[in-house]
Amino acid sequence: MAIDQRLMLDPDVIDDPYPFYDRLREEAPVWQAGPDDIFTVTSFELLAEAARRTQDFSSVMNAFLYKNDEGILAKLPTDLGEPTLAVADPPVHTAHKQMIFPRFVSKRMALIEDELSAYARACIDRGRDMGAFEFMREIGIAVPIRAIAMLIGFEDSDDELLARTAFQLVELTSAARTLEEMGQIQLNHEEIRLWMTDQLDRRRGGESEHLLDAVKSAIDSGQFTLNQALTTMMTLLSAGGESTSSLLGNAVRILAENPAIRRRLKADPSQIPAFIEEALRIESPFRSHIRSVPRDTALGGVAIPAGSTLMLMWGAANRDPAKFENPATINYGHKLQHVTFGRGIHLCVGAALARMEARIVLTALLEQDSFPQMSESVRPRWEYSLQVRRHVSLPMVW
Repeated sequence: MAIDQRLMLDPDVIDDPYPFYDRLREEAPVWQAGPDDIFTVTSFELLAEAARRTQDFSSVMNAFLYKNDEGILAKLPTDLGEPTLAVADPPVHTAHKQMIFPRFVSKRMALIEDELSAYARACIDRGRDMGAFEFMREIGIAVPIRAIAMLIGFEDSDDELLARTAFQLVELTSAARTLEEMGQIQLNHEEIRLWMTDQLDRRRGGESEHLLDAVKSAIDSGQFTLNQALTTMMTLLSAGGESTSSLLGNAVRILAENPAIRRRLKADPSQIPAFIEEALRIESPFRSHIRSVPRDTALGGVAIPAGSTLMLMWGAANRDPAKFENPATINYGHKLQHVTFGRGIHLCVGAALARMEARIVLTALLEQDSFPQMSESVRPRWEYSLQVRRHVSLPMVW
């Protein structure tokens, strides 16, 4: 029996996609999800293969996905201009990553850790004082936005503008909006461009632990155009803010719902990093990313014609029983094999930062004499998106 393409965007499936992912992996690990040659890959093995085959499955984004009048995925061709970092293939991607990556693993992260810890604890204290509070607003979004601003090196950071921009960009690529809804998304494009350009103008470039100086130097040397520089910073802002805010909300909800896990981590905080990896795996912050198909090819025995779009379903691959034992449960013994931060050359450059933020927040929360609980009167809500697995609302009570 054919799988109904409307299930992909069914609100109930968006809220709890895992039974649907299980069915896809078993019946159609490479599946045509829409009439416009849109395919999904859900098994770990085939997703890893697709991520390796960059010549067949390109990161250059040439279309937005949307929900058509029949409730099925459709495709809107688009031109995003010069390929940059996450939406580029080698050699452009390689050059851009070499400019960015060292700053994400350098001593800059160590330099901001104490300041970020103090900020996270202040957010937690504010939540305690409120009693009933919205976790995502007060902590889950506030901490990641401040962290990425610190790492990039923004001065007088406008956290509200940065958060608004980050989530508007993700909303445009959600693949779950109608064309009309996409047209109504008010991306503050000019405002953020002007603000970031001003930030760049304040920098001298040269050697620095600030990413902003690296970007400024790249512009001055001709390695980056201004448009590429701004796109890179907005990509880092969006990906960094989204991945960690989703991780924090998901991890805290898991802890609130599982007293035994809380007791274990409070008794042995050294297991917090292992718990973070499992939270990343069983509730992948990014459900999927798309790849364009420049030439006729095949994957898992399924023909995929040139011009198609392939969705790499990270959230499905991370629960593949062929790869992970008891994939729906926390297992501290799993080796670090999940694909939450991507696979191959597009492994997320901000992964170390996300892990550090989660460790800081979860450690501070578990050190409290009590842990915030789920609100009994208001249920949490998921973002309606095929790209991200984030709570748009997570009401909690101390």
